Amino acid sequence: MPTFPPAITQLCCLLRQEEATCHQLLETVHTERAAIRTLAITEFHSINCRRLSILESLQSLANERQQLVRELAGHCGLQPGTASIQELIDHVQDPSSDDLRDVYRSYMRVAKTVRDEIGQNVVLIEGIRGVVDQALSTGTPVSPVKNLYAADGQAIGTGRVNVLIHQQG
Repeated sequence: MPTFPPAITQLCCLLRQEEATCHQLLETVHTERAAIRTLAITEFHSINCRRLSILESLQSLANERQQLVRELAGHCGLQPGTASIQELIDHVQDPSSDDLRDVYRSYMRVAKTVRDEIGQNVVLIEGIRGVVDQALSTGTPVSPVKNLYAADGQAIGTGRVNVLIHQQG
């Protein structure tokens, strides 16, 4: 098939671009972690804007990759709507498929690293949130004031002041 090697080369190129973009995302995740650790709240907006831009780029590359995989799957006699890169790699018997396999493995390694690093940030945020919640609830006075409401909206007579909403007027 004369269109195979150029299409495989194009797919490898897309995967390399996705991998490079994942590295950018990884840098952003590390920057976010540093901001979380130092509680640099003012940095979060720019970090989130950068992350959003990178994620939009990744989505665009992924859409392009999926379209190319569908086209290649059709050329190979695979189901174009359900074929994956792994199926394509397993099916293509061409020297270029070895390059595709290597590029895909490398991309997947970086993508998994990004996922794991984001998970670490989530754990860090949850830990900080837990400390803040404990600090807010430790030693809080009990309020005997009337017109207090719990978070679910139920009226109560007394409770910890920081967990209650006081009705004004």
